[in-house]
Amino acid sequence: MAFKRLLMLAAFLTYAACGGSDDESRTPPPTGTEAPASRPSATPSPTATSEPAGTLSPVPATAAASSFVFAAAGDHGANDDTQASLALLNQSGAAFYLALGDMDYNQTSSDAAWCEYIKNGLPAPGATFPFQLVAGNHEGTGSPHGDILNHAACLPDRLISTGVYAAEYYFDYPAQNPLLRAIMIAPNVNVGGVSYEYRQGNTHYSWLSATIDEARTAGIPWVVVGMHKNCITTGAKACEIGEDLLNLLVEEKVDLVLQGHDHNYQRSKQLSLGEGCRALQADSFNAACVVDDGDNARYTRGSGTVIVISGNFGMPLYPVKPGDPEADYFAVIDANSHGFTKFSVTGDRIEAEFVPSTGDFTDAFAIASD
Repeated sequence: MAFKRLLMLAAFLTYAACGGSDDESRTPPPTGTEAPASRPSATPSPTATSEPAGTLSPVPATAAASSFVFAAAGDHGANDDTQASLALLNQSGAAFYLALGDMDYNQTSSDAAWCEYIKNGLPAPGATFPFQLVAGNHEGTGSPHGDILNHAACLPDRLISTGVYAAEYYFDYPAQNPLLRAIMIAPNVNVGGVSYEYRQGNTHYSWLSATIDEARTAGIPWVVVGMHKNCITTGAKACEIGEDLLNLLVEEKVDLVLQGHDHNYQRSKQLSLGEGCRALQADSFNAACVVDDGDNARYTRGSGTVIVISGNFGMPLYPVKPGDPEADYFAVIDANSHGFTKFSVTGDRIEAEFVPSTGDFTDAFAIASD
């Protein structure tokens, strides 16, 4: 294991950006919100690690606080359901929002127009609220539905992140005495000519492993990894991020993995590798990989990983399949409500709540120290 870590560290120190697929079926926009199937690309933004000095919005007043709230979801659009979710996000008390890919779907006239639509609905301080992006397949390089570099130009990094914003980066929050490291990655998506694949031993995999380990070494209580695509799911999608990435996250006992892509809500059981479960495999179930079934909606911190798929911010919903081979990895599934998931964070506890903007489904759970 020590030799493996040395190899990863060496790869990380020599890391340089290197040059997915867009296999999602195209969901037509709702009536009245249609736009052309493709549009000219606006001028891309550079993949800088942050905005120029003096243009970052201040980190919210919670910078030295002992608790904060954030929210996350994917698959946004610009329609009545999107507007309903934005309205509730405005009331959520969130200090920042993790946009888990798939932004405008051509439901506005341009990428810049979608950004303005989003800015008009953001919580205080409004246009400079940290709406932190990561690419989905609908805005990867070559997508007819937009370009994440355009979105990043008008919804830039607000939290002084490290890495390639909107593709592969992290930030610690609050900035002083952080309680959480949020790592955002775009597996199986091409951004700016770079294919972000996370396979054992490659530079992206090594960067991610080292970034998780650094957070643990620094004593940051919580590690959260956000992305667009899935591996295990009861919905319509397959394992598009790859089993190597899934197993790295579970081996590292990342506290929360947040995903979109499947337009529904799914909360997994708590997963861990160990005796009887050397690796999770897609399209199958191994009970030895489950350390807590989540039936009482409480998980023990440090015991394993909980996956939350919340791809239902605004776009039409996809069904879930209780008979799917991977269904036994999940404690709760729903395909009847739009919304987002809200997380309240302290040093020893994360309280999570799905906030419905349409429908009446809700879910709540906690990850806490004993």
